[in-house]
Amino acid sequence: MALVVILLGIMPLGDLLVHPAYAQTAGTSVDYAENNTAAIAAFVAYDQDGGIIRWSLSGPDDDLFTIDGGKLAFKKPPNYEDPQSAAAGNVYRVTVQASGGAHDVVVTVTDVDEAGTASIDRPQPQVSRPLEASLSDEDERVRNERWQWARSQDQTTWTDIRGATSPRRTPATEDEGMYLRATVTYSDKFAAGKTASAVSVYPVEARTLSNAAPSFADQDRVKSTPYVDVTRSVAESTAVGRPIGRRVSATDADDDILFYELLDTPDLKDGDGDARFTIDSLTGQIRVGKLLGADDDEREDEDSTGLTGSPELPDNEDADVADNSEYVLRVRASDPSTASATVNVIVKVTNVNEPPDFTDNVPTLLRVRENAASPAITFGDADSEVDADTFTVTDQDTGDTARAYSVSGDDKEFLEFDNNDDNYVLGFKADHKPDFEKKNSYSISVVARSGTGSRRRSSTLDVTIDVVDTEDDGEVSLSQRQAQVGREVVAIPSDPDGGMRISRWTWERSAKITVDANKCLEDSNNNIPVVDESSWTAIAGASLATYTPKPADVDSCLRAKVFYTDNLGDAEQATGVLEAPTQDSRTANAAPKFVDQDLNSAGDQSDRTSRKVEENTEAGESIGAAITAYDDAATPQIYTLNGADAAFFSLSRNDGQLKTK
Repeated sequence: MALVVILLGIMPLGDLLVHPAYAQTAGTSVDYAENNTAAIAAFVAYDQDGGIIRWSLSGPDDDLFTIDGGKLAFKKPPNYEDPQSAAAGNVYRVTVQASGGAHDVVVTVTDVDEAGTASIDRPQPQVSRPLEASLSDEDERVRNERWQWARSQDQTTWTDIRGATSPRRTPATEDEGMYLRATVTYSDKFAAGKTASAVSVYPVEARTLSNAAPSFADQDRVKSTPYVDVTRSVAESTAVGRPIGRRVSATDADDDILFYELLDTPDLKDGDGDARFTIDSLTGQIRVGKLLGADDDEREDEDSTGLTGSPELPDNEDADVADNSEYVLRVRASDPSTASATVNVIVKVTNVNEPPDFTDNVPTLLRVRENAASPAITFGDADSEVDADTFTVTDQDTGDTARAYSVSGDDKEFLEFDNNDDNYVLGFKADHKPDFEKKNSYSISVVARSGTGSRRRSSTLDVTIDVVDTEDDGEVSLSQRQAQVGREVVAIPSDPDGGMRISRWTWERSAKITVDANKCLEDSNNNIPVVDESSWTAIAGASLATYTPKPADVDSCLRAKVFYTDNLGDAEQATGVLEAPTQDSRTANAAPKFVDQDLNSAGDQSDRTSRKVEENTEAGESIGAAITAYDDAATPQIYTLNGADAAFFSLSRNDGQLKTK
């Protein structure tokens, strides 16, 4: 296995500080500010064999991180005050792995100075009814709280209230019609003299001597029962923050402004303490607090039989059964006098037809080796073949079976799932072979569908297929097809892998040709070399890319051989052979001629011809018949292309075939 080297860029301030490290042994410590969403570190891995780099994570805290394109990040912004590491502290340990290499990372989450917030417990203050202000600041060592209440008629000009220096304040008659503001000055671990303020939502109202409590009575569907309950429905997987049905509204005979809150019930929070539901305190609108499911393995409501107090739960309600997707909430509405009413709210999460889901470990980075007779798409260290089962999908809906079986995306024209004995194998279409030098990656989307008819749903997964560069044969092209004594032959090397670094050249001649005096290359029909390999001998002193044939070369074949390395690093050689034996330059030679090739025009057209090609024709396609010349001596011709528009076309040097470029 090739050595993998990982470069780590730590980005605490947006700057990229890069230092190299051997992946197998290196470790890195990173300080990372809480509440941050940026990448922790960026890694780059190199494989000397040209293999595809596959990223993964391990370690005690790997489930809290993601690795995407070499960028390590937290799944959720970390909270210094609520650490989630396996060690129950703010030090997180994870190992970044890439194709056999590993890099240990220790991330220390650091505390940042967070602004505190103040709040007042009642939106509508009332004369002679106590208010309570409170401070919330996640920073440690909050102390030295000093409160000051103020009043204002228009929330523009504020006047401090003498003696109102406690978080608890009972509005007086002179506060009537005024907004109240509670301001706290305090210290925490970061600084002294920090402040936070809260303003009452509404101005202070006069105390009502005869006050009617709010009521949910008109919400009771059966007024003779000793309970009050409201039912709301919400579709599973509804986004967080979306409203659940209409508002749970109470009435108040005094038209008081009411304050709504969710009381603690077994169903209000999940096992991690996260709220499943929230409520707008001024409207009574219940909203989704977290994604909720209704399928068999997604139900998570608690057993609500332990819910006591008024109002009672109805005997015939199913809401007291755990894991049935019905959640019992309790909403309290209170007026400024703190008089209140409470209602049970049963939220039913309804099942909807959901699209299939790809499993978490489904591969999204695949590979294929170029130049293979049957290019197989694989993944993982074991070179597992990709079929439909590779892209495992599930469907929570009973009766809907899911299968991944089609391809979409930018490069869908090149790939397909081929049904082979009910095993859908992802592969390249028969007319396409992956070539690293032409296209080094493919972007597709695997489509998974489930259900039939109106229940048919689909999901897509973006997949990249990297082409692995393999060794391509180099070649040597020669400036002539048949050499003549005294005329220089130029050898031009090329290799699709690129980066040719030439170490030396040699030129060789064969023995005299007696079997076929017109050939030097192998017999194309039987793949039999015309010149036996043992008959080639090196030409002394010929060590350049050019060679000028000598009289000793007449009737012999010539070949140029180059020794080099390419981008893949292996030592290679390539050979170019002149097609016909060397001629004596003293032999009379007639120039080749173009004959009349435009039979549709009058007169001699040997100096011109025309071809037609349709627009949008792909590169490399032949344009009409070859443009051929003839030689009385039947010597091989070499065709070249020039002219103002030559750059837009290519020409076969051996037969004069014009092609699109």
